[in-house]
Amino acid sequence: MRLHRFYISELVGNRTELTVHSSELVNQLLHVLRLKVGEEVIIFDGSGSDYSAAIDQFVGDDGVVFNIRESMRSRFMPTRKAYLCAAVIKKDNFEFIVEKATELGVTDIIPIIAERSEKKAVNHERLIKISVEASEQSGRGDVPKIHPIISLKEAIDQHEAIQCIAFHTEGELLLRSDLSESEPIAVFIGPEGGWSPEEIALFHNNEISVRCLGSQVLRAETAVIAALSRVLL
Repeated sequence: MRLHRFYISELVGNRTELTVHSSELVNQLLHVLRLKVGEEVIIFDGSGSDYSAAIDQFVGDDGVVFNIRESMRSRFMPTRKAYLCAAVIKKDNFEFIVEKATELGVTDIIPIIAERSEKKAVNHERLIKISVEASEQSGRGDVPKIHPIISLKEAIDQHEAIQCIAFHTEGELLLRSDLSESEPIAVFIGPEGGWSPEEIALFHNNEISVRCLGSQVLRAETAVIAALSRVLL
């Protein structure tokens, strides 16, 4: 039977016993999954290792003690820095973007406000929770960083030293041969309605390559999956 897998923020290291204080984790273990003392789970701390751990005891409503039995490499760890600069879109769709970007190996997710963004805010804590859950379920050994919302200009300025690609329906087709397999990369995906002419000009003025994924017009969340699959897989 597949063991349940949980992210913890404290590094395990060489310890054989670890106490974790998290009311959310305790509630998940005790009340949602109804796990008992002695049962085994997998925990990971973002370092690239998974640990088989037995529940030793529950301490109040927010503490659980694990006995660490064995360590192993996590199933998947990103091999390059990959920044997703995604324009904020409707709540459920942006949460879907965070989930799938986590599964595909993005290391940093930067919500940006574009001219055609209908939504101007995100629930930062909710996005962190979604990224943690996606890492737990996908076997990923770390959790991507969810950044605060910034403007497109700020996102461009922050990534001027690395390869950047902006996706737009009128760009040149992106080929696999155009990409480095190991260098850091930033991917820019626009909102519903795409980038404005002024934003496209901003990309060009900053020498950012504007590319497309084909002749079809994709929804923003579909474009994220297609672009990241082309870039990272």
